[in-house]
Amino acid sequence: MVKIRIEKVRYRYPNSKIDVLKGMSLEFPEGKATALLGANGSGKTTLLKVLLKILIPQEGTIYVDEKGINEFKRDDLSRLMAWVPQEEDSLFPYTVLEYLLMGRAPHMGFFSLPTKKDEGIITKTLSELGVPHLSYREILGLSGGEKRLVFIARALAQEPEVLVLDEPTAHLDLGNKAKVLSIIRRMANSGKTVVFSTHDPNEASLVADNVGIINGGEILSCGIPSMVITEDVLETIYRARLIVNKVNGKPMVELASDGFKINQHS
Repeated sequence: MVKIRIEKVRYRYPNSKIDVLKGMSLEFPEGKATALLGANGSGKTTLLKVLLKILIPQEGTIYVDEKGINEFKRDDLSRLMAWVPQEEDSLFPYTVLEYLLMGRAPHMGFFSLPTKKDEGIITKTLSELGVPHLSYREILGLSGGEKRLVFIARALAQEPEVLVLDEPTAHLDLGNKAKVLSIIRRMANSGKTVVFSTHDPNEASLVADNVGIINGGEILSCGIPSMVITEDVLETIYRARLIVNKVNGKPMVELASDGFKINQHS
């Protein structure tokens, strides 16, 4: 079943004459992980913000459970979909526990206080991510990897049906990358619809059920990783010569020894 569907979505930022999204159409199946794979500046983050109704497209429609996204009230959409940005713009010196409790806001009344159930969900979420020891740490004092895990924990504390992550492994060390990718796979296996952006084809191959290849605001192709992650496609979007090998049936990508030559003359 299709959880989210976008049809002919076109978006340009105010005071710009250039479309960032150029009539995109794409489906995100329920209970699957879909990777949006593309180079920096290809339109991935803009598309994610359109999916979440943070940005309103000039043309096109987004459907969630076959219902137009504009029919959803903001609170209903917040209960349904959770957002993990690369970085929060303005963080205050909350403890991790206080920050995660704000993630329960869509399930609470305007003047309601957190319940034992809310606290229990947060404790469970932190334990599942392996970071219960961070509960009383100030979020401003955390490392980049710890912050990213806390951002994900807040999203999961919302108990959403859809989890949307923007470059979730950016600037993480290998250990934390592995942990985040494992979380993405686990969420999809549990029935969540997961959408994440990445510029790393190996990450997409390892954890995604489907990959949408984005280039210059357009969808080049979409399908299972082994079908769409090809040398020709990667050369088009990255302007470098890459080699695709199969490891346990999954495409794994490495830069050719002379791959930089394309960039030198492009």
